[in-house]
Amino acid sequence: MYERYHIHVEAAPPRYVPVPKFLMVRADNCINCGKCERNCVYGVHKRREDDPRQMADPISQLCKNCFRCVAECPQRALTLSLNQEFLALGNGVWTPQRIQTIWNESEMGKIPVLGAGYRGMFSGPGYDSMWTDMSEIVRPTRDGIHGREHISTNVIIGRNPFYLQFGPKGELLTPMPSFVELPLPFIFDLCRLKNITPAMQQGFARAAADLNTLLIVPMEDLDKVEREIPSANVVPVVRKISDLELVPPGTRMVEIEWDEGWEAVIKAARAKMPDVILGVRLMSGPGLEQRLLQTGQSVDVVHILLDSNGQDEEGRYARDKLRELHRSLVKEGHRDEVTIIVGGGIAAAEHVPKSIICGADLVTLEEALLVSQGCRACADCKEGNCPAEVTTAPSEYVKGRTINMCNAWRDQMLEVLGAMGIKEVRRLRGEVGRAIFQEDAERDSFVGITGGDASG
Repeated sequence: MYERYHIHVEAAPPRYVPVPKFLMVRADNCINCGKCERNCVYGVHKRREDDPRQMADPISQLCKNCFRCVAECPQRALTLSLNQEFLALGNGVWTPQRIQTIWNESEMGKIPVLGAGYRGMFSGPGYDSMWTDMSEIVRPTRDGIHGREHISTNVIIGRNPFYLQFGPKGELLTPMPSFVELPLPFIFDLCRLKNITPAMQQGFARAAADLNTLLIVPMEDLDKVEREIPSANVVPVVRKISDLELVPPGTRMVEIEWDEGWEAVIKAARAKMPDVILGVRLMSGPGLEQRLLQTGQSVDVVHILLDSNGQDEEGRYARDKLRELHRSLVKEGHRDEVTIIVGGGIAAAEHVPKSIICGADLVTLEEALLVSQGCRACADCKEGNCPAEVTTAPSEYVKGRTINMCNAWRDQMLEVLGAMGIKEVRRLRGEVGRAIFQEDAERDSFVGITGGDASG
């Protein structure tokens, strides 16, 4: 019997008090009337447990900046200000707001409440200068997570046949290539994560198993996770032909590091594992388009690796790079012959559908996995000097926080697809007409507008 994909979430409170965005301070002239407690729906203000006659110190990390308590205080005893420690979080695309959003998603598994409206820039670098078309949001049945219309987030990894041929009795004659179907358009990649402990690897592996997605791990770390996750959900990264002997039975997909000898490794892997999906990891850089066209004819998957800000070595963002690569494959007639996975700079739930619109089939989560555990995305991450002590997290805690974040991201994907009137995420690939790009909007808005009359 058909069942809709469902992610079970449980509250996973942070191990340490997270850095609040706002600092709420109660002055000495407070008369303990309790108006702030009655007017705050977020639980910032409470009375002291040891003396209910007194108001306790505000819980700043719960504040959503609605200003209701400040406005209702008869003594003007409450002061709200931006926290400078919060403003110092993260680097690059890992802005303080995005880090805090992931923390909130990982705690409750729900789309977070941001409070007093949108306070960020309306444009910026990369995906910040791209908006999704939400024109169908007015239709009452396009309700995303509420479920009156089924919206599929399933994706398929592997080659698609150009056509299907059937026999006189309706039997399928076209040989079907191997493929892997996943319920989510994102998988986990642990290969580039720094200072990751075995407990964290095990927690991410258990989360991937529960979500029925894939976990990409270096071959040398395979033994640390293989007891926590079925072989069908593990993607070992192979560097040389001898590594193929270590691939566990039941593995459905293998990735090969692109190097001078990648073709020999691919040939050996095809001979040894003909039914396994083969992918190549390509670092961004000069000649990426040529390497993509070359490898795309030999493998089933091309995994494009950008840096943690979603940029290549030339400083180009994934938004532009993916569109260029997608168009090249379409022009050569090879787009359906290869699955494109992109990793690096996926720092928000909205980056998943935006990556797919630009031409990817799915994305990998990397640094977002660490941020879900309380990581602050520090520019100078050092082992043993983590302010959130992420490396001490137990595996069960890592699993719960990861699952919660993934559920929140999927819910936001459903909301986007519902608002766009699209019932399956696979139809979103390359649909740039369903998005608005800043440069296109500026051109359409200001074309024909010239300067003032030269005579003044």
